[in-house]
Amino acid sequence: MAALLALSQAAHWNQIHHDWAWMLANGRTRALRQADTLVASTLVLPWPPAASATRSDQVASPSLAWISMVLVLPEHRGQGHASRLLQESLAWLEQPSQRHLLPVLDATPAGRPVYLKLGFSDAWSFTRWEHRTRQRSVVTEGAGDLLEVGGTDASHPARGALYELDRQAFGANRETLLDDLIHRAPTLAIALGQAHAIRGFSLARPGRVATQLGPLVAQDAAAAIELVDQALARVDGPVFIDIPNARCELATWLAHRGFSAQRPFTRMALGRRARSLESECPATVWAVAGPELG
Repeated sequence: MAALLALSQAAHWNQIHHDWAWMLANGRTRALRQADTLVASTLVLPWPPAASATRSDQVASPSLAWISMVLVLPEHRGQGHASRLLQESLAWLEQPSQRHLLPVLDATPAGRPVYLKLGFSDAWSFTRWEHRTRQRSVVTEGAGDLLEVGGTDASHPARGALYELDRQAFGANRETLLDDLIHRAPTLAIALGQAHAIRGFSLARPGRVATQLGPLVAQDAAAAIELVDQALARVDGPVFIDIPNARCELATWLAHRGFSAQRPFTRMALGRRARSLESECPATVWAVAGPELG
């Protein structure tokens, strides 16, 4: 665990112990070691995760396999380690039992040329917005239909509607992840609407550098902005939020509140089935969960 944390810290990424522990438990992580040093890693996270999937999940309907945590220590870059691990992961996804999974990833500008050579193609782009020095804000207007969906009670009446809204937006079943995010930051797990007919929801998680807001799924800009406004009223310190470039209304709103664009990402999918991933960001996606989670 210490070696994996050192990898993500060397890349200036935001993961903490819980992130790596959850990914190790729910995904397929591979790494390269030289002598006593872990020098590179990669992760394949099937949706639903392998740890919670039933046999019918594994062999029936098409779904997504998220590829992430493609990391190499700075002093070991340029030696083909990332390509080797990626090719091994893609070979595993070519096995008959995994062919229902479409490989998808969120690429940094540095990683995108590597993925293009491996056969990935662009879908849509998003940008990380950050605020490094913010303090809790005051909510501009009260949300009369705000729902608190945090806590460990998976039977909360809004939980099923939240799962379904996320499945439609993301394209796969992420209930295991959503439950984990709600458990990790219950005060930041909020929704708008009625219990069985929510207009949107926002989750978040603590990070090494900043609190990561997302996923944020909403039916319109007004609901998305209201959810972010409510979330920011509950957070102290630095904040990251990864917003699709098509969501100009939210980006403008954040810029007016002191956020700045940090870096871009490109969502990419592999091979002939890549056409099944929408080439435009789904209308209800206002912030992703993070490049490592989709």
